[in-house]
Amino acid sequence: MAHVETTPFSYSDLNDIFSLASLLHNGKRKKRFCLHISDKRGERPMDTVTFSMPPLPVFIKGAESVFLEGKKHFRRTFSVFDLLYVKRGCLYMTENGREFAVGSGHYLLLIPGREHYGHRPCEERTELVWLHFLLPDFAVVSDCGVSRQIVIEKEATYTEPIQYRLSIRQYGEVKQRERVEQLLSQIVEQNIRRDIDQPLRQLLLFIEFLWHLQKQELSVPSASEQISAAVVAYIEKHFSEPITLDMLAQELRFHPDYITRCMQKTMGMGFSRYLAHYRLSKAKQWLAETNETIEAIAKRVGIDDGAYFSRLFKKVEGITPTEYRRMARRN
Repeated sequence: MAHVETTPFSYSDLNDIFSLASLLHNGKRKKRFCLHISDKRGERPMDTVTFSMPPLPVFIKGAESVFLEGKKHFRRTFSVFDLLYVKRGCLYMTENGREFAVGSGHYLLLIPGREHYGHRPCEERTELVWLHFLLPDFAVVSDCGVSRQIVIEKEATYTEPIQYRLSIRQYGEVKQRERVEQLLSQIVEQNIRRDIDQPLRQLLLFIEFLWHLQKQELSVPSASEQISAAVVAYIEKHFSEPITLDMLAQELRFHPDYITRCMQKTMGMGFSRYLAHYRLSKAKQWLAETNETIEAIAKRVGIDDGAYFSRLFKKVEGITPTEYRRMARRN
């Protein structure tokens, strides 16, 4: 495999609006992107979607859906891209005669103009996030020859932006699942906000999500990523209990400071912040889906003090648990 140059690329903050401006308004040079779709089973080659930037992808809408046991996706031919990410369960989809079993932690990119449908009912409650978007200029070919790596096709000048070529598989399992689900949660939560910059924030988060899918193809998990994955697994198992960083360190047999450095490097946050994030994500789910009291939900996520839970929720989310429940159900 030929060596290629790589460079960091993130739109995780609104400050990046200024760097995006050059992409939106520069019509002379375009970035060439490529979604490379591979097939591990050795069947007919997967397709490749190629598209250019500028202009940017057009994010349309994203939300969460639930398929109950025995239900399946309806048949349709869609006019936009539809990316499905399964959080729990398994969704059975067919596109143009090719079958996919999209399990927990996996995603599938459905291509415009192609018929897709659920070929088999869900065997259990299946929770997913869907994202609809457009690519103003794209083509579908059998293989664009991209080796799943970022390729810098041309360095930036004083008047023209840097040019990339990206490759993202149509179907695959995400790495750093906790970060992916955090991004998707932030994208969906923008739907209930009425800020004037909400659509732009949603677009930036969506681009960061696409970039994450690309970035995970670039390297094998580092030691920091493996430690962070172990932390996430521990929190997901014990979040309803009174856990501490020292307890985690004893379980993993690593110094607390080392665990914190690993998490900061790969996730951008330490143990306490991620624990709070995960607990609140579960709390938001139960606020939207159940009629349990605030105090009961607080206890379910490992916080015995209901008043503290409400203060933490408002500090992080900007609204109270009651306000969140009201808006989530209205939307």
